[in-house]
Amino acid sequence: MIPVFSGAARSRLLPPSVPFRYFGAAVLFHIVAWAALVAGAAELTRFAGGLGPVFAALHLTTLGVLAMTAIGATLQLLPVATRQPVRSVRAAKLIWWLLTPGVALFATAAGLVRPHWMGPGAMLIVAALALYAWLLAENLRQARGMRVVVLHGWAALGALALLVVSGLALVAYYEHGLALDWRAFASLHLVAATYGFMGLLAMGLSQFLLPMFALSPAPAPRVAKRTLIAAAAAIGIALIDRLLVGEPVLFAAAAVLGLGAGIAHVVSMERALAKRLRPPLGPAFVLIRVGWACLLASLALALPLALGWRADGALAGFGVLLVAGWLLSFLLAVLQRIVPFLASAHAGGGARGMPLVSSREPGGSLAVHRVLHLAALAGLLVAIAAQAEGLARIAAATGLAGAVAFSLFFTRTLMRLRAARLQSGPAAPAPS
Repeated sequence: MIPVFSGAARSRLLPPSVPFRYFGAAVLFHIVAWAALVAGAAELTRFAGGLGPVFAALHLTTLGVLAMTAIGATLQLLPVATRQPVRSVRAAKLIWWLLTPGVALFATAAGLVRPHWMGPGAMLIVAALALYAWLLAENLRQARGMRVVVLHGWAALGALALLVVSGLALVAYYEHGLALDWRAFASLHLVAATYGFMGLLAMGLSQFLLPMFALSPAPAPRVAKRTLIAAAAAIGIALIDRLLVGEPVLFAAAAVLGLGAGIAHVVSMERALAKRLRPPLGPAFVLIRVGWACLLASLALALPLALGWRADGALAGFGVLLVAGWLLSFLLAVLQRIVPFLASAHAGGGARGMPLVSSREPGGSLAVHRVLHLAALAGLLVAIAAQAEGLARIAAATGLAGAVAFSLFFTRTLMRLRAARLQSGPAAPAPS
């Protein structure tokens, strides 16, 4: 069992403005990303790369929603898992001030096909990620617990370095015409960003967060370590192939190994959750399981793609499964549990103010979001398979409506937190 936010753990809570500014930006970028996809729906069914609204929507999602959520969550929750406080609260705030305008500028430039504007946005993003990497490395270096989570964090940091280097190379290609094989670098960047940085962080946080929310034991460390080794090896093989070899069979082998690691991760998590003390897992776990299914489906589809299969919409379908299906579904599910949980902790945890997250969650807007998100995901996949531009636009608009519903949940939670803090009187000094 994983006890959190009791005793010394509460002293490692950041001021609520720090994690919630990241989550708030993610909620806003979530809406903007779906809006950009509505604008670029005509390109989606045949998208295979290149600047424009779909490219902007992709990076609004990966950087604005996924990375923003991951940074906010790890800055707050990893110190609890590792029993080490954040090295600098000021640095944690500065990351947000660099990343938020950087993502906005970069996505706007990409959506309007203004490559000369992308450089300044990319520089802000790189500065933010470098500062985050320092904070994360310092926390992991001094960690005193959760060895499995720490190992996932180090692996994610390695992928983050490759993500930044390949991303800068691609920006230089778009902005200055740098001579490089952009398709190989785009594949490298995609693998490092999704399966690497975000994927490994998601796997690591799953070992800690999901058992905490379900009141279940964590997966066996031995199994988790072996799964991490297989996943890291698959990612490494894919990156080496894209950068140095370019052999389809090697890339396909990476997909097979990655699929095996994905199956092992899902099975180990399900076995752990089956031993939970809390009978209902809650609606958020519907999205988590959909995310896991999309993860495995993306890896299964990666195999024929690696061997050269290029049916109409295959690459676009792969992107929807990978980004919207797996990572976005998973992160939004985790976010709808983390936000009330942290709000409860900052409001006093249930003695007065907000109820504990274990009691109940704001259900109406989350139920609407869940239905609309799943409908949008299914609609996008059908639209790509049928090459139906009109259906793609309807699906993207459905996703936009779902994002608005999710923002209502977030806003109501913040309002409840504010009311609870006002009721409880002057706040205690925040830990530095």
